[in-house]
Amino acid sequence: MSASRKQPQPEITRPFIWRPSDGPHAGCIQRMRDHFHLPAEPMGEAWFMGNERRTFDLLLGNLDGLSLEQLRNPLEEIASGNSCFGPMDEWTDWYCYLLAQLVPRHAERSFDSLYQHLVTAFIAVHPRGIEERYPGFADDARYTLGRCLMDPSRWMGDRLAVSAPEDPFDGGRRAAFEWSVACGDFSAGMFFCVKYLSEDELDAWLDSVFAIRCPLWTTQLYSWLLAVHPLLTGRVLELANLESDSWTNVVWHGAQVLMGDFTGDYGPSSSPLPLLSLARREAVLTAVHRHAEGASYFAWLDGIKPYPYLEAILGATPSRFAEVFEIA
Repeated sequence: MSASRKQPQPEITRPFIWRPSDGPHAGCIQRMRDHFHLPAEPMGEAWFMGNERRTFDLLLGNLDGLSLEQLRNPLEEIASGNSCFGPMDEWTDWYCYLLAQLVPRHAERSFDSLYQHLVTAFIAVHPRGIEERYPGFADDARYTLGRCLMDPSRWMGDRLAVSAPEDPFDGGRRAAFEWSVACGDFSAGMFFCVKYLSEDELDAWLDSVFAIRCPLWTTQLYSWLLAVHPLLTGRVLELANLESDSWTNVVWHGAQVLMGDFTGDYGPSSSPLPLLSLARREAVLTAVHRHAEGASYFAWLDGIKPYPYLEAILGATPSRFAEVFEIA
């Protein structure tokens, strides 16, 4: 094949929406891999003292053989490094390569997940919007990292592939935790799309989020909306400053570093960079009033009635949601 021949462009369906089992776009993953190659030099750590800087030499080899534990540290260094010291080409180049290679492994998890770390590092590398590393990169990021929550491995038909045990401790505490909690992958995926979708696609995407009829999904969505309300209204600018309890902790593991203005400048004139613009925050609030009022809200209450323990765990969350969002 001639080196000058153009690579085939992935076919992208617009507008961007969420449909269960419509996961990361394989063509977009391949286009990222065609553009983002293995850097020549190993990536170095962000935090070090002394003359020697630790490097992540393992990344120069086959990533398929690396565990989540081995991948977590370099992604955390990219996120914290960009947040605290400002952008650095070395971290940006390595993140782009890692993103293209690791998106298919997004569901790997222990107490956290690879997806959460990929989103955290993406926000740290692109705090003000997606920088087009090549024509089409923004779309490739949206249609891969932005669609991981819709991956077929996460769904059984139109229901999330997480069982809802009658006993909250049947199968271990983690099963009950996953049924009701709003943090982790869900929160990372929501914030990624709210922040990075083009503004003219936000409404259609938000409509698709509310259109998914699954009691677990709706519980996570409403719990997330309630927890992030201070950020949506502008009372809180940074994700790490949101107050939350153990069941509505929308600040996923590693996201606490997403603070500051991402320039490395700590002078008196520096101020925090808001996670979301006013227009994006208003789009979410408008969607809530478009979809979560009246019949939809009460349908959610009916949907969780078969799970008495879930009602007990949620406690006053439904009434607080109705009060905060003025559900009649």
